[in-house]
Amino acid sequence: MSERFQVDLTGMVDLLSRHLYSGPQVYLRELIQNAVDAVTARVAQEPDAPALIRLRTDADGAGNATLEVSDTGIGLTADEATELLATIGRSSKRDTALGTGRSEFIGQFGIGMLAAFMVAEQIEFTSRSAKPGSVPVRWRGRAEGTFDVAELPGAGDEIEIGTTVRLTARRDAAHWLANDTVLGLARDYGSLLPFDVAVRVPVAGGTGESGGGGGKWTWRRVTEPELPWRVEYPSGSARAAALTDYCERTFGFTPLGHIDLELPVAGVTGAAFILPQAVTPGSGQHRVYMKRMLLSTRTDRVLPDWSFFVRAVIDSDTLSPTASREQLHDDEILLGVRDALGEQIKRWALDTLRTPSQLARKVLETHHLALRAIALTDQDMLDLVAEVLPFETSDGPMTLAMVADGGELVYTSTTEAFQRVAAVARAQGLVVVNAGYVYDSDILAKLAAKPGWQVRELSSADLVQVLGMPGVEREMAAAGALSVARGLLADEDCDAILRTFAPETVPAVLLRDPDGEHRRDLDRERSASPDLWDGLLDSFAGESQARTRTLVLNDASPVARRLLDSPGSAVFGAGLRSLYLSAVMLAGEGLRSAESAALSDSLGVLLDAALDAPRPAPESPSTDF
Repeated sequence: MSERFQVDLTGMVDLLSRHLYSGPQVYLRELIQNAVDAVTARVAQEPDAPALIRLRTDADGAGNATLEVSDTGIGLTADEATELLATIGRSSKRDTALGTGRSEFIGQFGIGMLAAFMVAEQIEFTSRSAKPGSVPVRWRGRAEGTFDVAELPGAGDEIEIGTTVRLTARRDAAHWLANDTVLGLARDYGSLLPFDVAVRVPVAGGTGESGGGGGKWTWRRVTEPELPWRVEYPSGSARAAALTDYCERTFGFTPLGHIDLELPVAGVTGAAFILPQAVTPGSGQHRVYMKRMLLSTRTDRVLPDWSFFVRAVIDSDTLSPTASREQLHDDEILLGVRDALGEQIKRWALDTLRTPSQLARKVLETHHLALRAIALTDQDMLDLVAEVLPFETSDGPMTLAMVADGGELVYTSTTEAFQRVAAVARAQGLVVVNAGYVYDSDILAKLAAKPGWQVRELSSADLVQVLGMPGVEREMAAAGALSVARGLLADEDCDAILRTFAPETVPAVLLRDPDGEHRRDLDRERSASPDLWDGLLDSFAGESQARTRTLVLNDASPVARRLLDSPGSAVFGAGLRSLYLSAVMLAGEGLRSAESAALSDSLGVLLDAALDAPRPAPESPSTDF
């Protein structure tokens, strides 16, 4: 007699496939998971019992694809089959008679059999319980929502203790039961399981097991007897080579190295593999296993965000999965595990990167951005970054510790500012750090707050002080020209001074005071909108009348000297403005439309003056032979 399910099975399957699971492929994980739990329960009662799980693809007489998943587990009686398989959401893992809350069980939601209907038209469940005197039972469920249960008293000796689940595929889902698909999914989900899980596969010739259609078949084991990072090896190099091979098979890249992860108090173990190329933050996709069954290949919350330079394989007994068992609950336990594993990665970096080695060099070259990110969250890592990580300076790549050994550490907060002063600073022996890259300014700000460090942003006065002063006579001779120049540059809020510096091919450089330019921007905003915020901007206005920019004319440059020697000429203004705007572009700034027009006008004045100048008389032809 057939009985009906108490729910709309078609609607439930649609709900599972569209809203709970990521896709139909999880059906195989659920079947393997149920088999593992059954084997675990039996081994707990009978330590010497076989622990085997076998997957076999085939086709029925009508040509429909089939899959059998057999296990040597604890099995079910007829009453248990009726109760557990016909009630949606009921689980043997919640039953007091069958082991409520057993930590060694993987599943906790009892919907694994239902998930198989995402690909199957019919499910046949044949089982013999390990309880003494139990009679084998066969349960059949169909996609339209009916099932039946029957005992098989005459088959007691033919059916061994355990369970076989046989799926008959829907016409539109036959590809999910194809041999290659089943083999790939079984490897993906079950490669770390502690039991012998094997898939029957065809072989070309040889002595394989005979299968349907007269072909040759053999069993291919998909599980490893031990977690790869816990296998004993004769040497450290042998272990490193084995883990490198595992990473290549699992992630598809050859790692720079690996970091062991172990947290016994939380039942967490694993390994993190260092990527051979730089990646962007937030791209962490780690493989997480629950009790050695794959949970997800794309979990990014099991390690801190800053650890994006590694890919990890984690196995846990305590972390809580979501209902679909494809992600982790972001709870306090996960938070604690994430922080603890992050500390282990930091400790590895502190121990490894301070010692010169090929690995340390490669990690520093490849993952400097990640190390900078860690330094912003940890004082020990901040010290490490300052000690070992090269930064761009006006004197070439140097560590921050090397720069600080020379005294005060000065830096520019933008790459444009660094480019503006680097050549001149180098020529004068002033070391300036370029902190214009991501994280660098924040790192220097944190170092400035640490005792023993003198760190500040470069100001115009720093460079002015190290530039050579012209002699008194020369300074007096150029005083008039400098006064005229200051007047012409007043509208640009720019001062003009004379110094001598290398290289002489640079006639002028533009120095900027960041604080002064901030005040200038406020002044401009206040002038444009005097009533804005009821004068709030006035409270930020400084009392200093110093100009925010300084055009440093190079007395070693022939171009600058010729200009300063002709302050009363008609082209002095055009020449000065050309030098100023050239210095603006040399500083890495783009010209505004008004400045571009001014440069064009200045060049026009200079060109007209050059064309109107009297030309020297041509020389008489020589009569010498």
